[in-house]
Amino acid sequence: SLSVDYLIEPKVVFEELQRVLRKDGVCIMTFSNRYFRKKVIQMWLDCDDAGRMDIVASYFYYSGNDDSWKSIEALDIKLPKTMDTIY
Repeated sequence: SLSVDYLIEPKVVFEELQRVLRKDGVCIMTFSNRYFRKKVIQMWLDCDDAGRMDIVASYFYYSGNDDSWKSIEALDIKLPKTMDTIY
């Protein structure tokens, strides 16, 4: 499991994701709107939920090369019972 909001070197982690995935493999990253304020990076605290999706999308974008991540898509999913949000 990965807590993407706590990464201090996300580029390194996402480059490794790209390296170990099969060609044309799919990487699905999920995260919620819950976090420990003392552990997350400051940029995470400074953003709203949409901004956090942009942060994660940028991790994919900047860790790739011309032949890597083909499509980066962000979805906002509300869970019916808890109203927690996952992305």
